[in-house]
Amino acid sequence: MISTTTVKLDPRKQLGFRLNLVLLCVLCFYLITTAYSICVLWQQAQEFKNLSNIHFERAIHAAELSRDAEQIASQALEKMIIQDYSNVYYQSLSNTPGKVFESIRSKLYANTPKEQAILNDIDNMTKPYFKTLKILDSYLLKEQHLALQQKFISKSLRNLQVAIPTGEDLAPQQQFFSNLFLKAINITVLVQNSTSRGELQRQKNNLSALMANMYYMNKLSPSQSSLLNDLQQTSEQAFSIRQRFQSQHLATLSAIRQTRQYAQRLSATSFDFYMLLKNATSKATQKHDALIRQVIINIVLFSIAFLVLTAFAYWFIQHYLIYRLHRLNSVMLKHVNGLTVPIPQTGSDEIAAMGKAFSIFVEATEVAKRTSIEARKEVENTNAKLIELNQSLQTLSHTDDLTQISNRRHFFQYLTSYWEKAILGNYDVSLIMIDLDWFKLFNDRYGHQAGDKCLFQVSQIFKDEVDHAKGMVARYGGEEFIVLLPNTNQYDALVFANQLSKKVKETNIIHEGSQKGRVTLSLGIASHNPKKGDDLDKLIQLADQALYQAKHNGRDQVSESVIILGSPPELS
Repeated sequence: MISTTTVKLDPRKQLGFRLNLVLLCVLCFYLITTAYSICVLWQQAQEFKNLSNIHFERAIHAAELSRDAEQIASQALEKMIIQDYSNVYYQSLSNTPGKVFESIRSKLYANTPKEQAILNDIDNMTKPYFKTLKILDSYLLKEQHLALQQKFISKSLRNLQVAIPTGEDLAPQQQFFSNLFLKAINITVLVQNSTSRGELQRQKNNLSALMANMYYMNKLSPSQSSLLNDLQQTSEQAFSIRQRFQSQHLATLSAIRQTRQYAQRLSATSFDFYMLLKNATSKATQKHDALIRQVIINIVLFSIAFLVLTAFAYWFIQHYLIYRLHRLNSVMLKHVNGLTVPIPQTGSDEIAAMGKAFSIFVEATEVAKRTSIEARKEVENTNAKLIELNQSLQTLSHTDDLTQISNRRHFFQYLTSYWEKAILGNYDVSLIMIDLDWFKLFNDRYGHQAGDKCLFQVSQIFKDEVDHAKGMVARYGGEEFIVLLPNTNQYDALVFANQLSKKVKETNIIHEGSQKGRVTLSLGIASHNPKKGDDLDKLIQLADQALYQAKHNGRDQVSESVIILGSPPELS
């Protein structure tokens, strides 16, 4: 093994020193170019501040003045379109907007006689414009009041509609009155939305005819008369308010048109002032743009130089650090995967020291690996023998020697485990007890070797059928067998038991000592849906009793226990 030595690296040859030196150079260049750019941009900001104070601010105020004149008229039109008459959100058209307009106008001043003339025109048009706004404001408030009265009438109509009785159980005269009354309410509702005087008059004539029909009906009840009077008063109020609303709306539209004309004239004059300021601003901006272009050219040149330095730093890091680390990492991975390749150790920096240290580690690892492999082989051979022995012992402990199916002890272990699972999952459990008929006579006539062969042959038939049903069969003792059918009710267990009996008969094992002349089966069935606290042994006892009953009744048959599935006996 190579001895370990302490290597002291020259600080100037260390990767950290070289990398820090490169990054420091790049950083210094970046700080110098950034400081220059900030200085130039500060000068530009000062120039731009002067430009904005002299020209931009006046141009912006002129644009705002033109916009506000148009916006106030637009607000009036918007209120007419959306009919926004809410007491909470209604705002005057001439108060706050007027103050904003006057505030912006106070910030404007003229630098030339032409600008002063335009400002004088704006001042001359402002007073009549806001006067028309006040008139329009009063008209909108009147429409608001009428709209609220219309809402109250609509509420009264809904109350009348709820109060009138309807339904198939009404007398014909009452039904006729209710229909006319509802039609009158609908016409009154239409009156609320009528848009022309002609339409309003037609609705009024229709309602008058309906009201006359209802008033001249025979034997009106007091409640009907009261409802009819209320409807008469409500409809008259609806017609009156709607007529006033239409008249007021026409007056409001006229005020809107006049306000719009003043707004257009004021907006056009404000826009002319804005264009004068815009032209002056444009000349000052062109001068500022020339200076900005020069700054941009300088920044581009500095950026190119910065990119060159950054590329050099990237090459240095890639070549002297990333490439060598990647190579050392690749060699380490190959050694981990079992490949023996040369370890790079050239150089006098940290990466070279890592390569030398790794070579020492690899040599030590190889020695330990050879020792470990030899010890592991011995352990694996011992474990394989133990596993093989355990499997043999487990098979012997679970299997009946003669029939090569599960023995009684293994069967009851599995049955106990499944019994708990059936309780939790609410599954049915069916047991079948099987006995070979007159088997003692079979042994006496043919000998025990033939009897053993017969037991093996029959048990394999049982195993094939039970495995197909995903159950379990075991030798219970002598010529008796027991079958577990999981999640199977008593009817399906009966079908399965008859199938087993049929299969054994089809095998046609000769048994001259039997009345049937061949080997047959007696089978007893017991099924149950177990609950917590039920006794498993009781179910086995019931299956055994059913088997006894089958033998008592003459053998070669299937007998069921007296359990009725769905009404199980207590197995506690």
